[in-house]
Formats: sequence, structure tokens, C-alpha cells
Amino acid sequence: MKKLLVIDLDGTLIDKQDRISDDKLEFINNIRNHFEITIATGRSYLSALYFVKLLDIRAPFICFDGALVCDINGNVFYSNCMNFVESFNILKLIENYSNAYFTIFYKDFSLFSSNMLSLGISLKHWRIENKIYFGGLLSKNIYKIVVASYNYDVVRSVELFLRSYRNGGFYSYPSGKRKGLYVLDIVKNSVNKGKALKFIRENFNYSFVVSIGDYINDLEMFEVSDLRIAPKISHKLIKQKANIIIESFSDLNSLLKYA
Repeated sequence: MKKLLVIDLDGTLIDKQDRISDDKLEFINNIRNHFEITIATGRSYLSALYFVKLLDIRAPFICFDGALVCDINGNVFYSNCMNFVESFNILKLIENYSNAYFTIFYKDFSLFSSNMLSLGISLKHWRIENKIYFGGLLSKNIYKIVVASYNYDVVRSVELFLRSYRNGGFYSYPSGKRKGLYVLDIVKNSVNKGKALKFIRENFNYSFVVSIGDYINDLEMFEVSDLRIAPKISHKLIKQKANIIIESFSDLNSLLKYA
């Protein structure tokens, strides 16, 4: 039986400083004989690729919240970009707010608003080539737009604009990098980790899938998994959907060996 273990990155596998704890590394090394391992993240392709190489992951991995499925060699198996006209309209709305910051993500680079430099967030967090946005989009292949502001009303107004005509493909959260900063992630309406995982499962013939996640963008991933695991510190909706809630990854060593 071909088995796959899918792990979310931020808040699940890595901490706020992008570190993987020793117990998690030990768990991954121990479970390799029983599962193929991959990651599913909202991060960019190059940021995800850093961890794929670090962990020597050979299975296809999910980035941009499910908009892109690639492997360690850069092969693209699944791609679902944002609508270009919609992206343009979202950016025009954001530009009305002087205290809004944004980044436009393509596969291999990003465009960021000039005021992003004053935000103080280390751009190496995304491990991607960054270019300043001067009002023009360089390509139609936009995978994700991230909006940030210290004024929650700004993020909320963009969220309400999206909610007025679509019912998915965006979620907001307080930044784990800067206190008081609010962030809104936007992908194509039809994109989520669950659809990307379903694609992997069906096209790479995995008969048993275990997923580990902590936030609402992992809900759809849970729906297409046979076993759903959540860390103790997780969103309440994730905990409701999980089969197992764990204190630490060491709890899984004996459990998954016999799954």
C-alpha cells in the first residue's frame, strides 16, 4: 500500500523563526520507512522548495495554498493561477490605502509595494527574488496576493470586497512575524490545499493519506485525507475535524508506524 504523509509548514512543522524542532526532525526520519512525506503550505514555491530540499522530500509538494504542485526538480504537475482582471481590480482597491502593504507572487519571483520596505518584515522569509511594484504586472501567471496592514479595517475592507462576489480563496490572520500586523492571503477562488492533494492522491496512486495541519486553510486537505491530525494549538475548526490531537510529534512515532 502506497502511503503519503502531508504536513503543513507554518504553525505545524516550523515555528515563527522558520525552525524545525529536534523532535519533529526525529519523527520525520523515523517515519520515512512507512510513509512518503511531503508538505502543503501557503508559502511561495521557492520558500517551500527550501524546506523540500532541507528534508529531502521526493514526493510532489503543494505551495501557494494549493495553486501549484511541483517536485524538488522543479517539474510542475498542477497549476491554477489567479484571474488576471480580478488581480488587477484587487490591486487597484489596495492602492487606495496608504497604510496597506502587498506582495504579488509569481512562481519564481514577486512584486511588492514600495512601502513594504518600511514594514520591517524580512523578505528572505519568502526566499524569493523580490522586485518593486510600479503599477504594472509583469505576467498573467499570478499565484497569490498577500495584503498586510497595521490597521485591521484596511484588511477587513479588502476581505469584504472579496466576499461580495466570491465565497473562497482568501483568509485573514494576525501576523506571526510582527505584533499588531494583520494579513490577508488571496488565491484563485477555486484553489485550496484539498484539491491539490486530491490531484496528487489520484495521479500518484496513494491509497492512504495522513495530513497534519493547524489552520483553516488545512480544512479542505483534511477532507481528502484518511487520517487527520492537529497539534494541540490549532484553530478550533481544525480540532473539530481532526481524528487525533497531539501534544508533540513524538506522539506519532508508534501510532503511524502501524497505520
